Amino acid sequence: MAYPGKRDGLAKKVETAAQEAERLGLTTATLILRMARLEIDRAEHKESDERPNNLRSQPN
Repeated sequence: MAYPGKRDGLAKKVETAAQEAERLGLTTATLILRMARLEIDRAEHKESDERPNNLRSQPN
């Protein structure tokens, strides 16, 4: 399992940087940061899809 707290912290930092880049009119930087945020979100969803729903072992 990855580190959800660290991922959340990184996502917040990326979002803050994207907002600041947008405020400054840095469109390319804003686009890159928004794409990075999407990748962070995708990784989170992919990881949650891969987790087993039932953690108890199945009978043989």
